[in-house]
Amino acid sequence: MHPIAFTLGTITIRWYGIAIAVAIAISISAAYVESRHQGINTDNVLDMAIAAILGGIAGARIGWVLTSPDVTWYLAHPLQIIAIWNGGLSYFGAIIGGVIAAHWVVRRRHMDFWQMADIAAPLLALSFGIGKIGCWLNGCCNGTVTTSIIGVTFTDPLSECDLLGQKVWPAQLFNSASGFLVFAILAFVVRPRKRYNGQVFVWYLYLYGATSFIVEFFRSVPVHVLGLTPNQWTDIIIIVAGAVAAPILSRRHQVSPPGAGQSDAVAAERDELSLGA
Repeated sequence: MHPIAFTLGTITIRWYGIAIAVAIAISISAAYVESRHQGINTDNVLDMAIAAILGGIAGARIGWVLTSPDVTWYLAHPLQIIAIWNGGLSYFGAIIGGVIAAHWVVRRRHMDFWQMADIAAPLLALSFGIGKIGCWLNGCCNGTVTTSIIGVTFTDPLSECDLLGQKVWPAQLFNSASGFLVFAILAFVVRPRKRYNGQVFVWYLYLYGATSFIVEFFRSVPVHVLGLTPNQWTDIIIIVAGAVAAPILSRRHQVSPPGAGQSDAVAAERDELSLGA
């Protein structure tokens, strides 16, 4: 894979950055449409989205630097910390930074945080799927060595793959496919059956945690703790957090099932006709 899309003078544009930009554009557009559908103030949603994106990018980069084996090098070269165009973003850091920034806007605008989280959840999965295509083109987050027929070899010296010239699992594409799968389940299965605010987000935690845990077995990660990678331990925590949050949210944030309001209106109209007769 060739990680460089094109150059403009001294500026190098990587496919990784293009993938992130596409994911952001699609997510903002989809959030705008869904918020209008739900009767939510779209100006507030756009403000929240912008804050979440800025917080997510900052959190993603900080998370990457702090967990990178080259953290001391970054501290010695602080200007490189902001060089996100060279790759190196933490998905977990993006979630944490984005949630913190979005929560700040939600509180100031008196919005329902969990309702907004349900709108964002499928888009987080979709963005993950798109972003991992960028990782594939960039060469980062590569898989372990394999002899499988679906194995791939990164040869470009500009690639971020740490196993250049060796046949590896296409772990980035596994991650990308899992992101699109989780998006489809959340958007077309879970959301239409939503019973409380926060339910879609809880299912995002379940599904993302489970799929990420599985794909990690194919990734080249040098650090393991008790046989699992740091990401796998994080995935376990995410799933447990969802299991803890589900019963709490189901008691506090009940909403009417889809179509319930229409059914109630039809029933009320039928009663009025009966009384009139």
